[in-house]
Amino acid sequence: MGPNLVASFPMKNIKTDPKIIARRGMDSISSKVLETTYKAYPQKISVKSLAKNLKIREKSVLLALRKINSIGVPIKIVLSDKNDKEIMANMKEPISWIIKEKESAERMLEMLNEQTLNTEDEPSKKKNINQRIYKEYVNTLNELFDKWISLKLFEQLEETTEN
Repeated sequence: MGPNLVASFPMKNIKTDPKIIARRGMDSISSKVLETTYKAYPQKISVKSLAKNLKIREKSVLLALRKINSIGVPIKIVLSDKNDKEIMANMKEPISWIIKEKESAERMLEMLNEQTLNTEDEPSKKKNINQRIYKEYVNTLNELFDKWISLKLFEQLEETTEN
């Protein structure tokens, strides 16, 4: 059903770049920084070589790193022996997007639940449908998180990141 779902719900300004879609809310440079560092993991990449690889200025990389940090995406930034900034991916970065999506869905469900609806009129019926979809979505996400926690997948990611 995946690709057809978008066709069923035409929306303006949908970004089609898969690198941007994978990291919703990120600009293309920040997304490329994250993708490049993730591919290089466990190697560190200097800001200078990252800028060269992405064909952008070092200032742009530093600005992207500030944006990445400001929204709470996990990434390691360290100073090298030569006092240059080096970046290393965090293996929890891809999962952080799922966590953000879960938190967003929970907040949306709270907002939908706060509305008092007259179940007789058409707009209320449509709002009830949205509420049902979000409720089922949040429940499914909660079931997945429970499963992942019981399998200790998050703990395994933590151990890998520290080694």
